Amino acid sequence: MKVRKFLAFIITVIFICSAFIISVHAEGIGACTHMAQGRDQVQTCSAAINAELPIVRDDLHWWTVESTKGQLSMPERAKWVETATNQGIECLVVLVFGNPIYEFGTPTQADLDAGGARDCVIPVRDGNTDTAADDEYFDAYIRYVDYVSKALAGKVEAYEIWNEPDIKYFNTKDASGADYAELLKAAYQTIKQNDPTVTVLGGSIALQTDFLDAIMKAGAGEYLDGLSVHYYLSKDAPEKRARKRLDGYRDVLVKYGYDKMPVWLTETGWANSNVDEETQAQYIVRNAILYDNFLLDYGIQGQYFTYELQDSGITYDDLNTQNYENSLGLYKSDFTPKVSAGAVKTFNLMTSGKKLTDLAQTKYGLFRQKSAYVATYSQGGKTVYVIWAESEKDLKICLPDAHITIYDMQGNKIEDNVQGGVKRIHATASPIYIAFDSDAANNEQNYLQKFITYIKHVILAFTNVFVGWK
Repeated sequence: MKVRKFLAFIITVIFICSAFIISVHAEGIGACTHMAQGRDQVQTCSAAINAELPIVRDDLHWWTVESTKGQLSMPERAKWVETATNQGIECLVVLVFGNPIYEFGTPTQADLDAGGARDCVIPVRDGNTDTAADDEYFDAYIRYVDYVSKALAGKVEAYEIWNEPDIKYFNTKDASGADYAELLKAAYQTIKQNDPTVTVLGGSIALQTDFLDAIMKAGAGEYLDGLSVHYYLSKDAPEKRARKRLDGYRDVLVKYGYDKMPVWLTETGWANSNVDEETQAQYIVRNAILYDNFLLDYGIQGQYFTYELQDSGITYDDLNTQNYENSLGLYKSDFTPKVSAGAVKTFNLMTSGKKLTDLAQTKYGLFRQKSAYVATYSQGGKTVYVIWAESEKDLKICLPDAHITIYDMQGNKIEDNVQGGVKRIHATASPIYIAFDSDAANNEQNYLQKFITYIKHVILAFTNVFVGWK
């Protein structure tokens, strides 16, 4: 009897603890897809695998799950989760968008093809008879959340509650931050009952830190495993504004005592209507590194997603500012890879299984200063330096006595069997990778050699050039 009680106690403790264990497995660059809007699931997942994406983000639209009141089922478009997970790709599922059957009848095929964004009424239990989002609508959304999280329990990495509630387009009835916080609380509690260890993200903030402030003021922090944020920088390089945007979002979390809350960047990207393919690729990779440095600086977790995997169906003779949303992909609409597909693949392969441990920056130029960067990713005896500069610049890097290989942004070998010591590296806007076995370097150096390497490190530091292995 005592043994049985003891085992029951242990099981209970494990269950309770599991509710506080949030799974964050994916690293590297993930991508947003639109399989829920009817894009080919097999081709999309194949393209994701070719780009070495560890995770994808897509919707599971409420009105496709409940196209008839009270009757819920997983539609064909929802099978993207199964298609992706069967091929080893993790999934972030966005539980999103209104359901027109609660307002104006059965959705048309055109409504369905629009992906659900045509009726973005956030469910609000506010007792306001002038608002379409009444109690029935709110409860129906939570019933949909319950159904989905039961059906997908143990199969997805994370859920995201709604999309960009701080923007009128996705919040057509002007629900407040407090309204959204109430919805988040109900959704969070429902999901956790069905899948205790899954990550639940909220916020999905695109612009307004005041909306985020209202969410947090209403107590949403207790019902978040992580904050999801978005930003787009138009033509600007990520070094100019990315960190400012991230710090602005996090400042709100700190204000309410959540300084260690994970911050997921679930949408960011550059459109080919603004920048060419080469620049797009450079910016995506550099932005991912700057984001990793943001996480490192504050000791928090997160996940990066570029928007998006595949362009919409447009011709490249028709690229202009009106096509912004249609030209953000790593692939063209026919799945022809762009430069960015290869760049993302290389970054994910080079940094796989590693953590950013340092991002060194040096400035150069007398009147208009620019910066050059060396990011260090290291773990398990393997190290990779990722190097780039805002304009062409020769840098001195101190390398260990190990087998060293240098790769370009597309993963092509630039140089192999590089000798250790101080090496001059020509840095450009396109990141390059210097890869070596750091354990081998440690094992091969005796104490005198390590001391000499350290002296080189100090000398290079004082001469304002980069320092590598130490």
